[in-house]
Amino acid sequence: MLFCSQNFLLFFLAVFVVYWALPWQRARVWLLLACSFVFYATWNRWLACIICVTTLADYVIAILLESSATPTRKKLLLFASVGMNLALLCYFKYVNFFLHSIEGALNAAGAGVSLPTLSVILPIGISFYTFEAISYTVDVYRGRIKAERNLGHFMLFILFFPHLIAGPIVRAADFLPQIRRAKHWQWTRARVGLQLFFMGMIKKIVIADRLAAMVDPVFAHASDYGTGTTWTIMIAWAIQVYCDFSGYSDMALGCAHLLGYRLTQNFDMPYLAVNISDFWRRWHMSLGSWLRDYLFIPLGGSRAGLWITCRNLLITMTLCGLWHGASWTFVLFGFLQALLLIGHVLFRRFCEARPSLDEMLHTPVGAAMRIALTFATFCITLVVFRAQTLSIGWGMLQTLFVPRADKAVLATEAG
Repeated sequence: MLFCSQNFLLFFLAVFVVYWALPWQRARVWLLLACSFVFYATWNRWLACIICVTTLADYVIAILLESSATPTRKKLLLFASVGMNLALLCYFKYVNFFLHSIEGALNAAGAGVSLPTLSVILPIGISFYTFEAISYTVDVYRGRIKAERNLGHFMLFILFFPHLIAGPIVRAADFLPQIRRAKHWQWTRARVGLQLFFMGMIKKIVIADRLAAMVDPVFAHASDYGTGTTWTIMIAWAIQVYCDFSGYSDMALGCAHLLGYRLTQNFDMPYLAVNISDFWRRWHMSLGSWLRDYLFIPLGGSRAGLWITCRNLLITMTLCGLWHGASWTFVLFGFLQALLLIGHVLFRRFCEARPSLDEMLHTPVGAAMRIALTFATFCITLVVFRAQTLSIGWGMLQTLFVPRADKAVLATEAG
């Protein structure tokens, strides 16, 4: 049930009416939990059962972890929870990617092997609820939050259906208190929810889906198109992916508001960012903050010198790319983002030693130039993100900077 489908609208309308008709807060929680399970089961009921089982395991582990007296036992419980969730993610999302990569490497070395392709169904939203479960266990381990004793509340935190498809990634410290809080109907909040939902639907249906009709044929036959078309489609693709992703996020926020919940904002006009670091503070903000808090900072962040900072950026952003999908194009996309962030760190140091240059960059003209450069560089990396293979992506990058005409134009001229 995609958000912009008739089935989802009818489903949500029924949930909405029954939810606000119920006078008991506990009944509303169990209604949302049951509807979240039904929502997920429409994709695959067995995968929905697997998620429930792993959620129950995380619930028990967190309680045991909080009551453990020895650091060793706490670490073992933490590793058990994180390992279980990462194993689930790796199997369902990456097992065939790893097998094909190993097969390609062995064949390149002359081994001549053929590894099987497993029939694995990718659970919808697995990357989101896996990261939510990991952040919860880590926060309990760090003592930042108390382990949730109410199983229904914890399961709703993981399974809350508005954010299952495309996020945002929810933190337990933000969401669990909202479950316990009594909900009262507010016309103002309902209006905000409707505005967010319909704004997201317009982004998705009116803009993103229309642009997809232009973008898809070019990426499917990239070698047939020249420099001008490729640049145009590259920008169209950047607008499409933003409107598609932020549209789903807006609809998720709108649905949550209509049910009395608040989800974290996921986008903040990222294409107006003045540098790539500012961009990643505005783009997919829930993922960016998760990677910062649970990967970049534990690796050492930017506190241990330039080289350690560069290493941590490379690790964090390359894994960020892999998080988006099981393909080397996604890995390369993340690696390129790391290089851009490292370049920004070095350029910022360069400017700090030259006050006049730094002052010029902060003028209105300088800010406009920085926004344009940031947008252009991100658009170029999105070509790799969208390409089906690394070779196709490399060919499109060459087309961007080596002028050539469309094949149709060349054929016409030759005729």
